[in-house]
Amino acid sequence: EPKDESLTRRLQPYGINYSDAYTLEYPRYTKILSLNRYMHRVKNFHQALRMKYFYHCLSYIVFLLLFSYMILFNFQLPTDKIPSIHWTEIVTIILVSSMLIEEIHCFVSMDNLSFPGKCFNYFRNLFKIMAIVGFILFYVGLVLRFTYTTTDEEFFAARIVMAIDLEIWWLRSLSFIIVVRFLGPHIVAIGKMLKDLAFFMCIIAIVMTGYGVASRAMAYYPNANRFNETGISTEFNGRDIFRQIAYPVYYLMYGEFGTELDDLDTNRDEAWSISTHVLLAVHMLFVNILLTNLLIAMFSKRFDQVYEDTQNIWHTQQYIFTREYYTRAPFFPPISLIYDMYYLCRLTFFNIRRVCFKKSADPRAKTFKMIPINKSCVKDWYQFEGASTYEYAHQEVKASKAVLMTSSNGSDSRCIEKREDSNDSMNDSNNNIRQIQDDLAKLNQSFEDIKGQLKTLIEKS
Repeated sequence: EPKDESLTRRLQPYGINYSDAYTLEYPRYTKILSLNRYMHRVKNFHQALRMKYFYHCLSYIVFLLLFSYMILFNFQLPTDKIPSIHWTEIVTIILVSSMLIEEIHCFVSMDNLSFPGKCFNYFRNLFKIMAIVGFILFYVGLVLRFTYTTTDEEFFAARIVMAIDLEIWWLRSLSFIIVVRFLGPHIVAIGKMLKDLAFFMCIIAIVMTGYGVASRAMAYYPNANRFNETGISTEFNGRDIFRQIAYPVYYLMYGEFGTELDDLDTNRDEAWSISTHVLLAVHMLFVNILLTNLLIAMFSKRFDQVYEDTQNIWHTQQYIFTREYYTRAPFFPPISLIYDMYYLCRLTFFNIRRVCFKKSADPRAKTFKMIPINKSCVKDWYQFEGASTYEYAHQEVKASKAVLMTSSNGSDSRCIEKREDSNDSMNDSNNNIRQIQDDLAKLNQSFEDIKGQLKTLIEKS
């Protein structure tokens, strides 16, 4: 823009306006233009998506390290002192609460207008589900931490819940890998492999339950007195059934036999021992060879499918990442709590205003699209998008035709080669037949000569 002309706003501030030069000049905070431009650049720098991602990634790492330190070294029974818990636990509670408010802000700012649509788009992301489970477990552990703490044994309930919650938060850190071009699609592959793993777990559960019940019915439960050293319990309750049937049979898949073979070998001449030996051999053959190789084949096929579609997967993840961080605060937690609370209060106010008083909604709610000041620009954009779409489709058609031509030429050349090979083979076969006929004629001639010589010898004698 010429320096003697003032800039005019081309895009609305509540939409995507990164390409608008107006944001580098206005509003005028100071009369010194160089300082004013520097302030705008600082503001736009910290509102950039990459900086938002960097801040949130850094704060998430700090949160994980702080949570891990707290659960390992400072998670103790509440005391009568003030504060009754360690300062690391207080900071962890503040960080988790600010992250919860941020997720609520992210949920309500989704593009879907209806609540079921927002839930569908939100919960189809595995990492979002992990975040919800992490929040629930954290606050459940927090309640147990202050209510179920009479003795150290009771306090272990809160410690167990918090430890499981910490593992979920560590696993959720994989969501930050989606920005890496060559690692992001692998996260998608892992998500798809989990579906294959669920199918495999159903089969393995059926097989293991069948072997566990059958083997225990033949060997252990009728002969519990013979295995006192192994602690066999035949009581009918969930814990003993799990310990005697499900738990040892599961570790057979990894080759951990424990006392399984020793118990059978001590009574090797018994009928139930021989039958259990045969059943164990069939079970190990079926599980360790057939089912394990089936799982490996399923994983390989799934990985190949994702690898072939890596480009589209990356663009999809890039869009999701851009859309999510567009509405996030330009500050890291817990400073982002102020930003998120402001937008949630503003959204609640305008919703009440729209529903109860039948007035318009928030005219400056952030929208993930470019909104021009001049409405005529929208027509030009549509024409540009239409031309770009047509050009892209034309290139795709040309590429597909080239592939078809190449495949057809390749098939024609293969047909010609096959014909030539068949002709060569026919010529070779004809030559072989002629050679055989010549050899037979020579043999007949030699036989005739031998007959003539025999006749002359007989006449002379």
